[in-house]
Amino acid sequence: MKACGIIAEYNPFHKGHHYQIEQIRKQTDTDVIVVAMSGNFVQRGEPAIENKWHRAKMALENGADLILELPTLSSTQATDWFAAGGVGILHAAKCSQIAFGVEDTRIDYQVAFQEWSTLQRQIKEHVTNDEMKSLTYANRLSLIAKEHFGENSPLYRLMQQPNQQLGFAYVKEILSRNVPMKFLTIERMGNGHLDEKIQDEQFASGTALRKQLLKSERNYQLYSQLAYLEEVSSAEYRNHWEQYWLLLKYQLERSSVEELRMIYQMDEGIEYRFKKILPQANSFHDFIQLLKNKRWTWARLQRLCLYVLLGITKKQMEKHFESIREPKEVTVLGFNEKGREYLKTLRGEETLFITNYADSSIEAQKKFDNIYDIMNPSGYKSAQQIKPEMK
Repeated sequence: MKACGIIAEYNPFHKGHHYQIEQIRKQTDTDVIVVAMSGNFVQRGEPAIENKWHRAKMALENGADLILELPTLSSTQATDWFAAGGVGILHAAKCSQIAFGVEDTRIDYQVAFQEWSTLQRQIKEHVTNDEMKSLTYANRLSLIAKEHFGENSPLYRLMQQPNQQLGFAYVKEILSRNVPMKFLTIERMGNGHLDEKIQDEQFASGTALRKQLLKSERNYQLYSQLAYLEEVSSAEYRNHWEQYWLLLKYQLERSSVEELRMIYQMDEGIEYRFKKILPQANSFHDFIQLLKNKRWTWARLQRLCLYVLLGITKKQMEKHFESIREPKEVTVLGFNEKGREYLKTLRGEETLFITNYADSSIEAQKKFDNIYDIMNPSGYKSAQQIKPEMK
């Protein structure tokens, strides 16, 4: 059986995601679509707007066959490590192809990779440049590519859009490590990745849908964008960072500077700034607003706060990195009949695919999920209560 992989968050699952799955069916002869999906916490350092089991269920009902969990230690990483975790899981699941959405399908990713490979020395030199430290990696890479290859450079063009940056991270991981996996680019339709408005007859961005879902009032535009027919009650999709603010505040107050320094990504002495700013903040939004500057972006700070909230240390992450590309076990979040048949073909492989959540040996992941369940304002639901039926 041929399998095509997707790395996704589905936060929430919407019509744009459904369209991507349809295009994979139309453009390839794949038998099974396998999704490596972020668990209860996502890449920008946020709690997912709905739990992983519900999001897996929506994906299965809209064309996916097998949903595998991208664990928290991978799903909350910046681009390159996020890509490493996702590609590692899809490779373990024997996917021969990966598909991802981009703004421009005409760009040659192979040439972009060659350009990136030739610029490694310059990239390292820019990292030590004080003026460049305040820029994101994508912005630094964009400037270097433009300087060496011009604005028509495939690498430069890829760096202009967030989905293309992420797609290129997948390609870098595949080509630099010689992973036997082809890649398929699918043109994104409708609104941009960060657009916050929902417009009729266009696929809305996840950003716009999350913003609308968190409001008390729901409207027809919102329901028309969701890829499932059931109405969403006002009690659902209420999960966001402010719900976790008091717990984060407690963690920061009780931790010494030395303890904070052990947290993953707590670098450059920012632990002192955390302690100094904390008494001035009345909400999570206030806290990040007071903390951020040119070097510490909102997304980077959110991820750091999540590491504090969950108690993720540098040593813990170092150990995770040792197996991120060759996971010893992967949690299965759901499958249909075709997915069940495909799972049988993976028996005997080095990676163990866990279909019973209770059997997982990754105790840290269970702790993270417990924090999510307890703080989720939609109500506490155990994993077994909300786990999608596997047919």
